[in-house]
Amino acid sequence: MDKAALNSIIEKIKEFPDVIAILLFGSGVKGGMKPLSDIDIAVILRRQDKHLEAEIGSMYSPNFDVVLFHRLPLHIQFEVLKHGNVVFCRDESALLDIKQRVLRQYLDTSEMYERIKRRVLACD
Repeated sequence: MDKAALNSIIEKIKEFPDVIAILLFGSGVKGGMKPLSDIDIAVILRRQDKHLEAEIGSMYSPNFDVVLFHRLPLHIQFEVLKHGNVVFCRDESALLDIKQRVLRQYLDTSEMYERIKRRVLACD
């Protein structure tokens, strides 16, 4: 992992005032990096703005995959918050609110999927 390049991209993202937090996630955090692995970077924004999203989304490179947190599926959002490393946080209260919302939605959804799975498996 090129730490200087990672720090550079994090510094660029931090310049946007609507960035609440930046998290590293995926194999780079879990220790499963392979030679062709990239670093996954999730950016949590205060509000959705197409211009801001385009600017941040354009920071992709072969070594870094910059994703907008609110665009991720719920189960990936949950994994990012559960296993990811916060490398920048501008507003801890807002990040906590997002964590609570995602956890609540994830638990509600997982319970629904479990009920559906039990019903499907009960049918012969």
